[in-house]
Amino acid sequence: MESNIAVRVPAYVTAVMDTLERAGHRGYLVGGSLRDLLLDKTPHDFDLTTDATPEEMLVIFSDFRVIPTGLRHGTLTVLSQGQPIEVTTHRVDGDYLDARRPESVFFTRRLADDLSRRDFTVNAMAWHPAVGLVDLFGGREDLQSGILRAVGDPVARFTEDALRILRAFRFSAQLGFSIEKNTLTAARETRAGLERISAERIFSEISRLLICPAAPRGLDALFAADCQEQVFFDAAPKTDLFSSLTSLPIEAELRLALLLSDRTAKDALKLCRRWRASNAFAERVCGLLKAAGEPLPDSLYTARRFVCGYWKEWDGALILRQTLGQNTEEARKLCKTVAKNGTAIELRRLAVNGKELQERLSVRPAKTGELLKRLQDLCWQEPQQNKKGILLALADEICRKEKGFV
Repeated sequence: MESNIAVRVPAYVTAVMDTLERAGHRGYLVGGSLRDLLLDKTPHDFDLTTDATPEEMLVIFSDFRVIPTGLRHGTLTVLSQGQPIEVTTHRVDGDYLDARRPESVFFTRRLADDLSRRDFTVNAMAWHPAVGLVDLFGGREDLQSGILRAVGDPVARFTEDALRILRAFRFSAQLGFSIEKNTLTAARETRAGLERISAERIFSEISRLLICPAAPRGLDALFAADCQEQVFFDAAPKTDLFSSLTSLPIEAELRLALLLSDRTAKDALKLCRRWRASNAFAERVCGLLKAAGEPLPDSLYTARRFVCGYWKEWDGALILRQTLGQNTEEARKLCKTVAKNGTAIELRRLAVNGKELQERLSVRPAKTGELLKRLQDLCWQEPQQNKKGILLALADEICRKEKGFV
């Protein structure tokens, strides 16, 4: 597990480590990047911790492009061969007053001080080519056993920063690990701290959890810790839906729609707003739920109406309904046919427009939209009618037979 780390660390990372070494300091690979290397996974980014102070690093990396990402907290982003690497001074956190961030940080020359403040043992290891793996809390053993365990006293770790509770659930989902018993118990005991975490951060963690390979495991842990009220508020999903999540495409909106499938789009919108999710995210979830609540198309006509009404959501909605046990095979064939041949005609693709109806037939502006929808429905029934002359004649017939249009 440890022997092949050196050959898998990219040259742009070792260049930063070597620069620190030549200046009389040492940079250690830490955090998720080291954890992923030990799991034989490819890290997305690399983080280093060092005994050099921020001021010393500014001098040491004078030949590099440096971004003072969080200089007050000891973090610089060093661009090495065009790649960003976060380098942070060993530090000790002061008191936590808001269940999220320390009131102050203190720089230290001791690696052990820095590692002891981290969240979980699998994230609290360090590595340097000349030193090897530094594992003070049994992180390597927990990696091998598939266990997520808090560093030191779990109650203290979660009391310091309640977001670590949600990170525990996400890491469980991401890594497929079980949460160690005392750590899970501590999450339950300190869950009230989640009420002080911003809605945006809760949403960020949950949306990331939903697309993890072992999302059901993470959600099971969340419910086992009785955190559903702090996370989902009054829209907690049914646990029997968890096992179906990973059969869906890797899309947070679709997976959330599955969890909320026994609720209304209005309920989903309320939850998304409480999370302060983006409008696009909320619209996607609500659209999927609305589409999933429509009758399944059983003819080319109803397929055209369904696809046009839910152009962005129809495919996801059918996947959702299939996951819930409905037979959508025939409906999918019909919808794919009309989507491909272009007969799910949108209003903007009608051969006539509102201005033409008003100018040629004297249709009242207030009734123009209604008449266009009537013509659209006729075209869904017989797409070959979507010709200007035919639609004008049909519109004229409707206006003569029914009052109110002119």
